[in-house]
Amino acid sequence: MIDFREVRLRSNPRFRLVPFDRLAPSDLDAFRSLSEDPDFFGILVPPEGSVLPVKSVSRDAALLYLSLRKPACLPHLLENLFGGDVGERVRTLILDGVFEIEQSGNFVSGAAALAPFTYSETAEPTSLLAQLCEDAIRYAAALELLPVHDLALRLYLFNTAPGEPAMHRRFCDDDRLLGFVLADDAIARLLRSRWRRETIGDSWLAWNGEASARAPEYKLYVSPTLDHMPAVFELAVDAFAKAQCTHFKLGRGAFGLLRPDKLVAYFSDLDSLQQAAELIRRSAAGAVAQGVPFTAPIDSDGLLSWGMDPPRFEQVLQSQQLQSWRQWLTGRIAVYVLAGREAGTDVHSFIRNRIELDGVDPVSWTPNLAIWRGPVGTEQGAA
Repeated sequence: MIDFREVRLRSNPRFRLVPFDRLAPSDLDAFRSLSEDPDFFGILVPPEGSVLPVKSVSRDAALLYLSLRKPACLPHLLENLFGGDVGERVRTLILDGVFEIEQSGNFVSGAAALAPFTYSETAEPTSLLAQLCEDAIRYAAALELLPVHDLALRLYLFNTAPGEPAMHRRFCDDDRLLGFVLADDAIARLLRSRWRRETIGDSWLAWNGEASARAPEYKLYVSPTLDHMPAVFELAVDAFAKAQCTHFKLGRGAFGLLRPDKLVAYFSDLDSLQQAAELIRRSAAGAVAQGVPFTAPIDSDGLLSWGMDPPRFEQVLQSQQLQSWRQWLTGRIAVYVLAGREAGTDVHSFIRNRIELDGVDPVSWTPNLAIWRGPVGTEQGAA
């Protein structure tokens, strides 16, 4: 493993460091919320045509970027800024192209600099969901001429079941949908007594109970095939009630029932999520799973999985702040697919190494809770 305190680094001259006060008027509003942080300096703008997003930059990160405009070895500064996290933080910045590392007399960055950093061993998928993730990435890597947003959407929708026109007529309104998933009057009464129903746009039917004191940041995905949906939905509602779930949602219309993440429940702690999952697992034996890619499996069959809201320290544009776990993850994977392809490197290897630095296990797709529970602003020093 490379010790970055002992090698020469330099800032990528194709990036532009822009202080907040010098942003164009059209950009000021997008970053105004970040300016409330006293450590916020400005933004780092990637080269024109790059798939990489704009990064918010702290004062320390700006100092490092400016200090490395000329190649240098800066062990003292790196240790002061990153402490024991020098390896991961600098590796992230090199793979994202912000800094370049000297290799054989040349300065390289991004996927082209991957070889010395590779530390994740290739592992065979051990579950249905892991295999779905591998298939989705392979599918995305084979798609050409798609912009990053469209590629992210393809990843997000991967494993949606095919449908026929008759299905859209069958589930053309919410009453027909509820008639399909609710055959048990007792469960229907439980729904009415414990939660209030509302719609979220055209995509979701949602049930809300009494608000929890803590934000419901953990998500339980329940993903049966269409034929098994009625039985599993009723079992899930009963489990949600016993586990004190305060919010869950069901996909609307035919598309909502065909998407893999058709039923999502929210919990404020992992213990409650696991309680609900165990109740469903025990009572839904034999149900066939569809499976939600890019979620962490709970059972080996793929019926139950989980995720959580993106990191609280994640500094993003205001227009991006409402991303879900899967939107956040598939958006990043889309960027890494294009970056890896552009560099001509092995896309799978690049994604595995880069997504692990985001705090996500690239085999089980489980978030690293120690990283994701960090305080707001933790990542600011990275760039």
